[in-house]
Amino acid sequence: MGTEPTKPSRPIKETKIILRPYNPISWFHSRGIKRVLARLIPRLPDVSGKLFLTFTVNPLLYADPSAAFEHSRQKLRRVFYALRHGVEWEGKRYVLTEPYAVKVEFGGNEWAHFHAVFLTRRFLPGPLLTELWGLGRPNIARISNEKFRYLLKYVTKGGGLPDWVKSRKRLRVFQASRGFLLTEPKKKPETKCRKKKRRPSDSIGERIERQSKTALLQDGTHFAQLQLSEPFDELHGRNLLGAAEAGRYLGQAHYEINDIEDLSIWTNQLH
Repeated sequence: MGTEPTKPSRPIKETKIILRPYNPISWFHSRGIKRVLARLIPRLPDVSGKLFLTFTVNPLLYADPSAAFEHSRQKLRRVFYALRHGVEWEGKRYVLTEPYAVKVEFGGNEWAHFHAVFLTRRFLPGPLLTELWGLGRPNIARISNEKFRYLLKYVTKGGGLPDWVKSRKRLRVFQASRGFLLTEPKKKPETKCRKKKRRPSDSIGERIERQSKTALLQDGTHFAQLQLSEPFDELHGRNLLGAAEAGRYLGQAHYEINDIEDLSIWTNQLH
């Protein structure tokens, strides 16, 4: 009578389980922004040579960056409304009725500025736009497809997301008027993922913090979120060498999980 083979200690499943980074579809996540762009870029029109406007604000006009953002985005709508209905300037009438898109960007000094692309090659006088804006000195230029895609790759430059942005519940980084984006292609079936519903009271900062401490467990085409004890990137840095020596590191921050105990160093829960 033969002896039965020794079974591994508390296996999760007989199939291979992979622990991998969590990449939410989010402008505010270093990896998740790539998923946003993967959806957006195929719908972008040809903007080569089109009108490219940048609007900055004078910090001396406001008490803080948050107040500046709230007021300046409202002012931007009024500027676009005026141009859409036509503005007289030095004996000529200037009208912009073409579709446009606006991207918000935050500098290292925490003050927001706006980039706008209009699907037109029309000329617009700088002094006219300066007078309409009235909150600083806007810039008028032409843009290329390459530069436009580069602008979409980041939300901040020279630092992290400002605290006043993190305290908000919601902020639209990119907005397009009707007719700017190309027709949306048919969506591919999404892989199944058991995910938690967003808490209605969550701020952007709270979501960023929670997402940083989340990983995915992949079983074939099925995914489940795993709450970590610390940010994934920090745990990845500490666990990489040990997992590589054990032959469980698969590259690209993916780990093979052979036993439930393999997860204890990620969740800080001993079983």
